[in-house]
Amino acid sequence: MKTVRSSRAWIPAMLIVVWSHAAPGLAEDGRFDLGFRTDIGLGTGHPSNDIPGYSLFGHYGLNERWNIGFGLDHSPAFDFERTPGVLGLETPEVIDAKGASTTFSGWLERVYARPEGRIEWFWNVGLGFSSVDMKDVAGPVVGGGAFDIATDAGSEFLAMVGVGVRFWFGDSWGFEFAIHHDRHFADWKLTDRVSGRTGTVSDYEVNTINVGFLKRF
Repeated sequence: MKTVRSSRAWIPAMLIVVWSHAAPGLAEDGRFDLGFRTDIGLGTGHPSNDIPGYSLFGHYGLNERWNIGFGLDHSPAFDFERTPGVLGLETPEVIDAKGASTTFSGWLERVYARPEGRIEWFWNVGLGFSSVDMKDVAGPVVGGGAFDIATDAGSEFLAMVGVGVRFWFGDSWGFEFAIHHDRHFADWKLTDRVSGRTGTVSDYEVNTINVGFLKRF
């Protein structure tokens, strides 16, 4: 009987040992962080040159190599460059329509980090959905007359690929710098209420720089 009791007494001890080794890995595998960042979108001028904004973003760690990322980005104001020109209208000065957008995105991220290191390099690929709202714009045209253009930008789907680096300060706070390339699948429809002319804006690309801070939970 003493032998049996002695054997059973080892079971809790073994579980404690196993848990002490597994717990740090499980905590890392299930890590979660949330942050705030600024966005600087750089376009080709079709339809915008720059799209500034800000966003909430975060990651859920599947393991030490892979994360699932998510973001909510908002650009409160950007220019739709030379809007009348899309309809072939010539204006005495450059006139741009104003727009705003909100984007929901998710991505899969590969992380490269040294053990006990505070620096992580990463790349990611993802998809997004963006709602774009463009204001009407009106003004004069060369030779007399005027235009009054309404733009129905609707919604867009995005395909994204990015790279970046993350610096961790202690166990909880981090700084992130990233660059990603987005392909917007768009179908904007323009109508000039004065002349009746119509036009479209199709797919376009934007390179975005992100700078942000994170807190790990």
